[in-house]
Amino acid sequence: MNILALDTSGPACSVAVLRDGTLAYEARAVNRKTHSRSLMPMVREALERAGLEAKDVSLVSAVVGPGSFTGVRIAVAAAQGMARGLGVPCLPVNALEAMAASCQLGDGEVVCPIRDARGGQVYGAAFRGGIRLIQDAALPLAEFLAMVEPLGKRLYFLGDGVAPSKAAIDQALGARARFAPAHGTLPGAAAAALIAHLHPERAVAPGELLPVYLRAPQAERARAQSNGRD
Repeated sequence: MNILALDTSGPACSVAVLRDGTLAYEARAVNRKTHSRSLMPMVREALERAGLEAKDVSLVSAVVGPGSFTGVRIAVAAAQGMARGLGVPCLPVNALEAMAASCQLGDGEVVCPIRDARGGQVYGAAFRGGIRLIQDAALPLAEFLAMVEPLGKRLYFLGDGVAPSKAAIDQALGARARFAPAHGTLPGAAAAALIAHLHPERAVAPGELLPVYLRAPQAERARAQSNGRD
């Protein structure tokens, strides 16, 4: 099976190709708000470098969130369009699950992927040995840390939520907190491709590939607040 995986849910735009369980290509571009322009050229290069044509793709996987509202929609729409054109299914991958899957740590360590949700909040979850310990949540950082603090002696943080939160995490957890190195902070689509390979039963029709949002977009929240004042 040839899997094309897309991830535009965070600061990195990433594309990966998995051929029969072996990584044939992965690229990451930390280009912030240019994912809509970057993604399809990266897809074309990925297939070419992997020695494939579009017709050789068996499954299109997309990271569906939580993450940037606009970013998530870019990968979802691209995956839907390609899958429909090729007549193949799609497979949704949870962003926090994919981030955790990129880490190879000891069984006793708890992986805490966090995404910057703005306003002092994070999208976060926790995993140990690939097993989910808490469900995805959108919370103020202090509340999230209170949830994960009892889960283990060593807590490993990665994701774009680390940079704005590192000082507060250090203060709350001290030496119990560990942080991904710079090259591991923003994992790419390879982890999503592997999850798709391991869980083909999660595949859906292109029209059933949907974004995962843990809260309403900022515009909707602002409108609700404005209406509440009227």
